[in-house]
Amino acid sequence: MGTSLATITSSHVSTVLVVRDPLLADRIRTSGVQLGGELSAYGRPEVVASIDELAGIHPIDLVFIATKTTAIEEVCNAVRPHLSDLPYIVSYQNGIEPGREIIARLGTPRVVRMVLRYGATIERSSSPGAPLRIHVGLHDPPHSVGGEGEALAFAEALAPAMNRMGLPMTFAADIEAEAWRKGIENAAGNPIAALVQAPLGQLLESPGRGLIEKLLDEGIDVAQAAGVDVQRAFRDAALARMTGGRAHLPSMAHDVAAGRPTEITQLNEQIVRFGRRLGVPTPTHDVVLDLIRVLDWCAHLEREATTSL
Repeated sequence: MGTSLATITSSHVSTVLVVRDPLLADRIRTSGVQLGGELSAYGRPEVVASIDELAGIHPIDLVFIATKTTAIEEVCNAVRPHLSDLPYIVSYQNGIEPGREIIARLGTPRVVRMVLRYGATIERSSSPGAPLRIHVGLHDPPHSVGGEGEALAFAEALAPAMNRMGLPMTFAADIEAEAWRKGIENAAGNPIAALVQAPLGQLLESPGRGLIEKLLDEGIDVAQAAGVDVQRAFRDAALARMTGGRAHLPSMAHDVAAGRPTEITQLNEQIVRFGRRLGVPTPTHDVVLDLIRVLDWCAHLEREATTSL
């Protein structure tokens, strides 16, 4: 997601992308990046190997955190020493609470939240020497940007700037509701896709549809109990978006297949926690959460065994 964003912005403003994979970094420096599918763009952002290298680049107007939410602690620890030199930060991530977690870890209110409705995957098989290709298999604009306190006005100004660069964006005065809607939708479809390794659209034609519908209903119940503006009609809109992504395999499915930690703590776990606090039952989320935790545990054991070798 971070590379797709840098591809879109780099044709319009100076853009620096932190890429820790040296092979990937060399390819982007040499040949750039080509977006295809539901979004089309070509870009050649500047590439550095670490967040520390950003300290030598001035001025920096805006920093996007586009990592998996599992890396928030690591990223915040790396950003903190440079915080006095940084302006606003954007959480360009999935989940219900990543923006709030970044605010808490960095101790700054200057955090803007984006809620994105597209999915992107790197095509590793593209030929050497050619631009790195990223396929956008799901795109349901407009995307939303918002914030709280002093970040609200900045977010309102950022929306038209992102539009001019080709990423359809609207300002959301209530970004919390947008984050919950996206979080509920992801928590309903992504873990099921991860468990059975099937795209979202196909799942809705399978016996798994009823399971996804239950997850949506429980998520909406919790949001409404929390006082968040998520209407019951959101259920049909979410199902329609999943149907439109017939061939889209969510990132959580890729994470499970690759043995990486999933983002379950920012999705189903958040719904379960809020549900328990508010007295709203979430039995389907409870089971799905435990199943994904088992997969995360197995992946952790495998990584430890590989490291010990």
